[in-house]
Amino acid sequence: MDRLPKLIVSAALVLAASAGSFLYARGARKPFSSEAPGYRTLGPADARITIVEFSDFECPACRVAEPPMRSILKLYEGKVRLVFKHFPLERMHRHARAGAIAAECAGRQGKFWEFHHELYDHQEEWTGDEEAKLLSAYAKRVKLDEKAWQACRVDPSANEAVNADTKDGLNAWVGSTPTFFINGKRFAGALQLSERGTLWIDKELKK
Repeated sequence: MDRLPKLIVSAALVLAASAGSFLYARGARKPFSSEAPGYRTLGPADARITIVEFSDFECPACRVAEPPMRSILKLYEGKVRLVFKHFPLERMHRHARAGAIAAECAGRQGKFWEFHHELYDHQEEWTGDEEAKLLSAYAKRVKLDEKAWQACRVDPSANEAVNADTKDGLNAWVGSTPTFFINGKRFAGALQLSERGTLWIDKELKK
């Protein structure tokens, strides 16, 4: 008769130990950087609100989050700074890294946001069999120096920039995209961004 209570206690101890180990490991993580190259930021550098977005260009949920994010930037113009971080979920999205590198290289010509909009606005097109052709078409559309852009895409430094952002996301325990950090507070997905994010921004601005 004593066996069941002992099993329950043992299970509870295992769970507690596992939770403790998880929390310890989480506490051991390095703080993630909230910075990015200037071409991947919008808004004044001294804005009271900083939004760090970890996003994947092939992610449908990231595309859904675009309209509320654009609304926030317009609503709080001059008060908010957006920092974009690459976080391609390659196990699910086989085109995500190519999109990230293409956008990164567009950014090095001062056209990151133009290319960013092309990728999200036409997500269903370029994430198919004609990826290379369509990415090149977008490069022409936003008037990039295509030769320099193509050279950048095979430059290891572009890939390393994506890797650095991904590492930051892992350090921040990003498990899905899009994930937003508004003055350090986490919001996941378009719904949390639009429903709770604006309330948090208002609260932060009142401080």
